[in-house]
Amino acid sequence: MTARPFDVVILSSVEWSATRQRHHSFAEQWARAGHRVFFVENTGFREPGLRDLGRVRERLSRAWRGRHAKHSRVPKGITVVSPLVLPPTRRLFLEANAALLAPRLADILHDRGLRRGPVVFAYLPTATTLALIDRLAPSLTVYDCVDNFYGLPSPPPNLAETEAALMARAGLVLTTSRTLYEDKKPLHPNVVELHHGVSREFFLPPPPDRPRRRLCYFGTVWRALDYAPIRALAEDGFEIDMIGPVKEAPPPLPPSVSFRGLFPYDELPAMLADHDALLLPYVNDEYNRGVIPAKTFECLATGRPVLASPLPALDGLSNVLTICRTPEAWVAAARALGRDDARRERVDVARAHAEEAVFARLEALVARARKTGPAAPPAPQRHRALLSGLGWIGVLYGTARVSTFLTQLLAGRLLGPVEYGRANLVIAAAAYLQIIPMLGFPLATSKLIADEADEGRRARLISTALASFLAWGVLCLPLMAAAHLWLERAMSLPAELFALSALLATATALSQVLSSPLLGLKRFAHRGLVETVYGIAAPVLLTGLVVFFGADHRAMILAFIGSLLASSAYALWVLRHYLRPAFEWDFVKAVGRYAATAAPTLLSTACVLAPARLFLNRHASATEVGLFSAYFTATVQVALAFLYMLQAVLVPLASGPEGQRDIWALFRRAAGPALLAAWVFFGLTAIGGIALFGRRYNLDLGWAAAFAGAAALILLHGTISALYAARDFSGLRLSVAGALAAGLGNLALTSLLVPALGVLGAALALTLSFAGGLVLYGIIALWERRRA
Repeated sequence: MTARPFDVVILSSVEWSATRQRHHSFAEQWARAGHRVFFVENTGFREPGLRDLGRVRERLSRAWRGRHAKHSRVPKGITVVSPLVLPPTRRLFLEANAALLAPRLADILHDRGLRRGPVVFAYLPTATTLALIDRLAPSLTVYDCVDNFYGLPSPPPNLAETEAALMARAGLVLTTSRTLYEDKKPLHPNVVELHHGVSREFFLPPPPDRPRRRLCYFGTVWRALDYAPIRALAEDGFEIDMIGPVKEAPPPLPPSVSFRGLFPYDELPAMLADHDALLLPYVNDEYNRGVIPAKTFECLATGRPVLASPLPALDGLSNVLTICRTPEAWVAAARALGRDDARRERVDVARAHAEEAVFARLEALVARARKTGPAAPPAPQRHRALLSGLGWIGVLYGTARVSTFLTQLLAGRLLGPVEYGRANLVIAAAAYLQIIPMLGFPLATSKLIADEADEGRRARLISTALASFLAWGVLCLPLMAAAHLWLERAMSLPAELFALSALLATATALSQVLSSPLLGLKRFAHRGLVETVYGIAAPVLLTGLVVFFGADHRAMILAFIGSLLASSAYALWVLRHYLRPAFEWDFVKAVGRYAATAAPTLLSTACVLAPARLFLNRHASATEVGLFSAYFTATVQVALAFLYMLQAVLVPLASGPEGQRDIWALFRRAAGPALLAAWVFFGLTAIGGIALFGRRYNLDLGWAAAFAGAAALILLHGTISALYAARDFSGLRLSVAGALAAGLGNLALTSLLVPALGVLGAALALTLSFAGGLVLYGIIALWERRRA
């Protein structure tokens, strides 16, 4: 017996509503033992056909109803999840599952309360199962092999590869039959043959003394059944009840064969009591070669005679089963039922497989396997996790950035360069002001949570970090007012923009801090959805506010503020299970250490976003601010969006020596070609973006080339900075130093070049400052190599 309950995940090959099988039995037994069980319904094995349309429609319906969908007759302690994934049969489907749908399914399980380190029972050896296991990071994976998959008509083409990968992850392999045991034993050091056991309700009293003419098969009606003996028995005058769901239509049969449909499992023993014998009629094919019918010991427990096909997996039970090799043999055996005298032997065999005894053995097997720890993850796992994170962050964050970019274009076209410039002055001021409330809380929270394994401590950390941020946010309001006053005097910033700047800075800080725990939890899908909420809300709010305020800078800023608040509300809703009264000073000190160190990174970012706008306003006018902002949005802002997408995944995944080695190797291979491709790409976005902004914004190819070069260098510089930040605390300091050097360099060069060259000077300042930052990182790398 285990000392402390752990969570159990059943990655099933059947639905919860299907005929009761081993999957259901194990789920219920683990739940009765005090473990929380998460039953994930069939994730797919083969290409669906027309006959599967009903099942697909039902699955989509349950997925649409979401977490509040009710499943019939689910015992306490079991949560049933209907996964929305694609069949593991085509490359496109495999990539979509690995990068998007499996991570989303893992997020759903965590949302429903799944804790870290569960025991996972896997029933399907598919790429979908592998992707999900890698996301769940189980303390033990059990491959429960109940099917001879190689005997199915259309197995996935990579079945051998995926089954080998599943067995490599598994600490324990279970089989239901001796045949499957012999197949798997050479492939894994810990293979055990184990049936799921018989419930006590199936041990029935003897049947009444009467002519024995009523026979029964219970289970799924599908192609695995042999209908020849059923037809022969019916034609000989026997009544046959077929109890269970019809998965595939049977051939025409005599009227004495009745299809009764699916009944609740707890009603089944009483129904079997009315029958004189039970049938196990299966075709002799490759699939059935490795299968022992799940109902075998339940049939034996009733004490009724059991007529069975000659399956290899039933050879060891031939003394308590009546093996029938031809339809004539089935009829002869049924006619001889009155002379049966093996009832006690059948019941004794079934009692040896009683549910309680089998589960006690299963608990012992799991406990012993857990002590050895989980199998080592395969080498490509980190790359898969990176692609998975990039998949969700890329799709959802990319969608949000496209929406935000279109919002900027719409605002620029509607407002014109002057009002668009005033709106961007608010953004520039907010870039500096948000440093005060944010203070690096997002990086600190993400990093600390990623390094924490205990769920309870994670919850306390999240609650403490958020409470610290809110307390600090209230205290820093006077500091923000003082900072804005300085900007008014030093940079000729209009005083009436303070309220909008302060609101935008606060909303930005709130959104970033509330969503940062999602990265540490590796909830990439939810982190992407935070950005999606923001991106969808922005154009909607902008349209409404333009109608209300007119084509005014306030409409654009208030639209962004409202969108940030909406995204914050979604992040808070996702984190609701982690919020509790908690405030631990040890966590506060750790958060403070990271926050104080990371604040210069925020300053460096502000020194990229703000100086050109402020200096152009001081030395020219709001019109030049609007022109600069249009080019900046079409190039640098796009680069920063890509960079944020990369950083969001790199920081948690590049932590530790293995992560550093893998990600740096990937970076060195791709950096050169990526830089050139980025320059060309951003040149095209500059030209296309200015065309979309409208005729009031002049297209200058020299400006476009300069801004494109700056954007490409910013992307490269930021990637290196993120890798250093993820390494350790000294790496974080190097990251901060490099980012701050580039930002301050941009501030200094902007003050020199903008008065003389205007918008072009601002673009050149960005280019030169980040080229210098890359040189600094090169010097750091050489210095570290010499020290090593």
